Amino acid sequence: MDLIFLGTSGATPTQHRNLPAIALRLDSGHLIVFDTGEDIQRQFEAANLRFNVPTTIFISHLHGDHVIGLPGLLFNFHLNSRSKALTIVGPLGLASFLMSLHQIVGLKASNYALTVKEIVPPQLKTDVKEVKEVKEGTEDTKNTEDTENAEVQVITYTNFLKPTYERRVTIQSHRKLIEKWEFGVKFSWMDHSVPTMAFRFEEAPLDGKFSPERAIELRVPKGPLWKRMQKGQSITLKNGTLIDPVETGIVTRPRRGRIIVYSADTAKCEAIVSLAHDADYFICEATYGSEHEDLAVEKKHLTARFAGEIARDAQVVQLILTHFSSRYKDVSSLLEEAQVVFPRTQVAEDLLQIAIYPREELS
Repeated sequence: MDLIFLGTSGATPTQHRNLPAIALRLDSGHLIVFDTGEDIQRQFEAANLRFNVPTTIFISHLHGDHVIGLPGLLFNFHLNSRSKALTIVGPLGLASFLMSLHQIVGLKASNYALTVKEIVPPQLKTDVKEVKEVKEGTEDTKNTEDTENAEVQVITYTNFLKPTYERRVTIQSHRKLIEKWEFGVKFSWMDHSVPTMAFRFEEAPLDGKFSPERAIELRVPKGPLWKRMQKGQSITLKNGTLIDPVETGIVTRPRRGRIIVYSADTAKCEAIVSLAHDADYFICEATYGSEHEDLAVEKKHLTARFAGEIARDAQVVQLILTHFSSRYKDVSSLLEEAQVVFPRTQVAEDLLQIAIYPREELS
């Protein structure tokens, strides 16, 4: 699994930084994209990302620097005969944005299944008469700022941009946007000038680490039995010996999956501390240095120091700063500012790739 930063600037691009976009490439080949800044399709090429793999795109909010590259990416998918399914998740208004481009400039998704999910901010809930209530779990939301609005209203469009598209409005009792066998993605609302989400990627639990040396020592023949033990299953040898792979030290206990949190634009708030709690990697905006703290507060952004404080309070392992104001040609001062508060900090740059390791392998 690896992270690829496709754009690290905020508001306006620079000569060396594109607008916000991050790709998370899973071991299975599934691609997850957070935000789609301008010219993301060219950055796909530069990063050697494949255009025709199962993909889920998460849009944090509808400010232009975070979404304006999406139409170009979709045009690219269409022109190159994409066939794999695509799901796009974002706040209310995303479907209208894409539909207007469909009607005016001919945006299409002819060759693949496109699903769009709009998350309705609590203050903008649509007419409840058209809501079909669904019970999909009881995710605990006590630690979020908007506890009184724990229910999540979702508008789902299937076969989107096709004549046969369908629209369905549902209520969920949890904040899990996507849940697949290998991962899930949750969200929380942030404090910004427009409805804005931050996202928490949680990988499914990993198998324990397998020790071939220990298996050989206990005379377990290579082959299917090793695979069963890797899954934690006990086996019986031909001589009748029962071997529990965990108790005998062949396999460690199952490990926690990797957790990555991405926060785009936000003021400092309790919601992001809660969402990022105990994450392995926390990707956070650092638009300003402390010399512009007044601007950060006014525009509901973060300084590098604020990002460091959030990482410290959330007890994350690694902080990665991104979304830098174009006024900073050199972001070393932002790195130093955050490291004073949270030493384990690094800055992202365009096309930086980071291998994502399980918690126990992080140095």
